[in-house]
Amino acid sequence: MEIDKIKEMLEYRFSLTTELPQKRHIIFWYDTKNEFKDLIDNLNLTDVKIIKLTKSLDKKGESIYTNIFKTKYTLEVIDTESNYLIYSEHPRSIDSENYLLDIEKYSEFFEADKSAMIVEELKLDRTNYRFGEIIREYSNFFGSKERREKLTKLIEQPESIDEEDFKLSILTVISGAKTVDILEIIKNIILNKSKLEDIEKWMSLGFLFAEIKKKFDVEVTSFEQFLKILMVTHFYFQLQKNAHTNLENYFTGRKNELYIFAESLLQNKQISEIIREEFYDLAKDLNIKDRIDELELDYSISGTAFEYFDKVIIKDIIDIFNSEVIDYEKYKKYIEIRLDNSLWIEKYQYFYKALLAINDFFRLKDSLIIEDRKVLKDIFKDYTEHYFLIDKLYRDFYFYHDKIKNDELAPLFDILKAKIDKFYEVDYLEKLLALWSSKVYEKEKLPQQRDFYKNNIANADVRTVVIISDALRYEVGYEISQQLRKEANVKEIKLDAMLTDLPSRTFLGMSNLLPCKTERNIDLVLAKVMVDSIDSQGTENREKILKLSCEESSAISYDNFNKMNRGKQEEYIKGKKVIYIYHDSIDAIGDKAKTESNTFNACKDAVEDIVGLSKLLSSLGVVNVYITSDHGFLYEKKEVEEYNKLELKNTKYEAIGKRYAIYEKEVEEKACITLKLDSLYGVFPEKNQRIKASGSGLQFVHGGASPQEMIIPLINYKSGANSKKISKVDLRIRESVGKITSNLTKFSIYQIEAVSIKDKFIERDVSVALYDENVRVSDEKKLKLNSIEENTIHDFRLTLSGEHKKVTLKVIDIESGDILDSKEYIVSIGIASDFDF
Repeated sequence: MEIDKIKEMLEYRFSLTTELPQKRHIIFWYDTKNEFKDLIDNLNLTDVKIIKLTKSLDKKGESIYTNIFKTKYTLEVIDTESNYLIYSEHPRSIDSENYLLDIEKYSEFFEADKSAMIVEELKLDRTNYRFGEIIREYSNFFGSKERREKLTKLIEQPESIDEEDFKLSILTVISGAKTVDILEIIKNIILNKSKLEDIEKWMSLGFLFAEIKKKFDVEVTSFEQFLKILMVTHFYFQLQKNAHTNLENYFTGRKNELYIFAESLLQNKQISEIIREEFYDLAKDLNIKDRIDELELDYSISGTAFEYFDKVIIKDIIDIFNSEVIDYEKYKKYIEIRLDNSLWIEKYQYFYKALLAINDFFRLKDSLIIEDRKVLKDIFKDYTEHYFLIDKLYRDFYFYHDKIKNDELAPLFDILKAKIDKFYEVDYLEKLLALWSSKVYEKEKLPQQRDFYKNNIANADVRTVVIISDALRYEVGYEISQQLRKEANVKEIKLDAMLTDLPSRTFLGMSNLLPCKTERNIDLVLAKVMVDSIDSQGTENREKILKLSCEESSAISYDNFNKMNRGKQEEYIKGKKVIYIYHDSIDAIGDKAKTESNTFNACKDAVEDIVGLSKLLSSLGVVNVYITSDHGFLYEKKEVEEYNKLELKNTKYEAIGKRYAIYEKEVEEKACITLKLDSLYGVFPEKNQRIKASGSGLQFVHGGASPQEMIIPLINYKSGANSKKISKVDLRIRESVGKITSNLTKFSIYQIEAVSIKDKFIERDVSVALYDENVRVSDEKKLKLNSIEENTIHDFRLTLSGEHKKVTLKVIDIESGDILDSKEYIVSIGIASDFDF
């Protein structure tokens, strides 16, 4: 031990102001281990005299002090003013033999053992002898220089720390936590259970359990017991139910504090997976699975700590959907709760999204009436305003079902899938297509695809880009327009519809979208169209045709444009007035028997591609974009049954496909309509049947006379600033008494505007919680404000943790982090239960 350190310690003690009636310091130092006897002669203390007590053997051979009386006489008679250090390398005598006992009683003692040195090293209060006792008690911990250095860095104000916080700081170092907080300590122990062995080795588990008792008011004798209490309390508190008889012993203590702590662990990305595994193992011992099985859906929908919740909830909702009467609003809300709150959402998101599609599909199914319209124009209007959503929801369901079809839970959907297929094929397609076919001869009265260039491009006064996606049917175009409204810098966006020629095939649709200065020669037999004497097939030929009407035109494939770097893209559009970009993901997949089952995946890819391309074009300075298609498609996920396959009796056709046949003369075919197509005749199935013909698959087809095949989208997207931009719905906290009287309190917020594309309001995701200044002191709830009605009330409950005089409810936008509204509350809980429903 260095002499400078001892000198510093002693001079500090001698510098302290004495307590009356004492006027000086007399300090006894018994160096019983003889660790410092070689240093005492060189210890020069300021204004302090040093006396060394010496011993020798008397005549009997016993060791006795030789200067004890001289020391006593010096201190009490000769010099009563000076400060004295009385040093002995021998143990202190027992009281009956201690001739300096009376002086010791009004004097002080000094120790320069390892604990005292550590007190100095940590800069603790030297007058508090409890620190030395703690250091000696935990001597194994302080044997490591590395641990002492960590402790030094951790203690911010060592001169004012008390014994309790000192011990907690030691526990913090052992646990590896970064802050002196019992919650952080427990979290680190959960992350690394071996820390419990270190605590027992260097400290004691008793202190840990005492701190747990202090924080949560629970008596535990093992860390596993504490985790069981934490798990069970979170389980029942979240469900707002009383505990099962077998688990009452674990539903104890400060329940709100335990719940909030468990919730914070489950929501913490760093520890969530570990705590979930811990809870899973403990749950097996306590039969939590049985408790979940006992719950009604109205309760289980709130559960998050166990994956089994998701399995039970999915099964229960499917069982409800298999019943006759469904509260669609209620179950839509329940599914959205799971999408927001499930801790296993990555695994189960497609299950919930499939259920959401089913919910909306069945809602439309229950209200759908295929109106017996007298003219095609009205059927066209019905489809583009209402019916198309059935096609979209059918696609949505199967898109998500394909993601989960190999999961063990997938068979649960079998009955629902059969209901969807039956309704889609029999009650929807057959009725709608039969009605459409009966009036399709009036098709010329509707907006025509062949008029696209003349009506939209020829007189455009700004650079215009046309994105043409092969087989992009109307309902997919609707989804693109919705995504653009949400994501893009939209000045104006319109979704209209056009009608293809028949047969609804690529060679006709692509040529229809091109300008024509003189004549358009159509060969339905060879599937070829000459526009102004130029073959309209192929990107190069189409660019030639475009240039005949506008020299500053070009045509390019999506793939070629997309793989350019930004500099080349800028160079490509420079000086151009009209640019056609050809995209092909749906038809490329659907039109092949081997890949047609992936049609709905291709539709999602098309939406992503085209929205991304539109936003890119906007960033390149293009303000006017049209998005359209050559034709749509008809698609049924289930295998086409034999009864839906037509064999034509008239085999002298000029051309044939799965949805059409071309004849030189007028013919009649059972379950088909015949239409005059210039000099030829076309035969088309009345409903959703497929004609028996060689070629690609039967699920994905086009060429026929259905709305799905003939009605294509026409989106006009104008980018740039808008006088009224798309914005998220606003909100405000509902007025209430500004006082919180229970740990579990109900709050409400108003969603002011309705979600409406027309009025340019979109949904908003928010988080709500209570704060004491900037520290969150409650659990946090996430809400989705997506009501289609104004001034909708959204209710929620928050659990307050700890003692506070006042707290603030804050509503925060999850995406931006902005505080949207706040309200202050006085806290006046008193002796109220912390588990008040």
